[in-house]
Amino acid sequence: MTKLLYASILTAVFAMSVLTPNAFAQSDFNRIDGDEIKNSSISQDILAKIEFSKQQFLKAKEVEKTRNAHQKFIDEQRIIAEKSLEEEIQRMNQSYKAFTPKNAFASYVSKLNATDHGIFWDQFDYLQAKITLAKDARDSVLKQGGTFSEAMKQYVKYAKMPKVEMQNIVRDLNVKHNLADAKIQSYFDINGKLPRYDNDLESPCYGCNEKISKLQISSEQSVPIKRVVLEQKPTKINDLRESLSELQSDFLKSRDVIAQKKMVFEMNNIIKNIQELK
Repeated sequence: MTKLLYASILTAVFAMSVLTPNAFAQSDFNRIDGDEIKNSSISQDILAKIEFSKQQFLKAKEVEKTRNAHQKFIDEQRIIAEKSLEEEIQRMNQSYKAFTPKNAFASYVSKLNATDHGIFWDQFDYLQAKITLAKDARDSVLKQGGTFSEAMKQYVKYAKMPKVEMQNIVRDLNVKHNLADAKIQSYFDINGKLPRYDNDLESPCYGCNEKISKLQISSEQSVPIKRVVLEQKPTKINDLRESLSELQSDFLKSRDVIAQKKMVFEMNNIIKNIQELK
């Protein structure tokens, strides 16, 4: 609107400049009084356009003022709403504090034997660390403009726990907290089962130090039988499981998010190799 007003004024000046030289070109100067200029059709048209431009400019300024006032009102309401939401979230967090994952789990563990608390908390911390990484990966994709589907793929990548991984961490934590013997645990295969034998007499004696045991045939007679002591043979799966155990132990101790993500990537590769060898 300002440009239109300026254009109208320039038009008026130009028109006057065109008329003025004609007046001064004459040998005799004629005075034109104000009424003649005022009543001129050209002057009337220029003045009308100037007035129109002025009105349009004032109208535009009023619209802009109204728009700014409306936007200011919206911004103020947004701030009030955000503050109200934050207060409500804090109130809900306080009201449902006992139902957060950690507090709810603490309530459950408190009812168990105190000697077992350690293994339960290690399992919780391991799973919680994976979920935290998964949420971070999901939110990172969304912040970068990725789709929900892409974000959830990243979430699953870090949060998933295949059976092999679960059995391995449970086995190692049982050993760590003296709830199982490391040597006996090593006899179990990747499926969590002991080797099967068609003839029980040929089965090894797990955890036995003596090579002789007795098989009772009747209430009056028993026959000594030599039993095989199982010798653990190194296999590729066992080597992979050991590598997985080391990574899981480091993952549980680490507080470095970047290092943990790298460890999850390595664990997933090891688990994939184990599953292919099963």
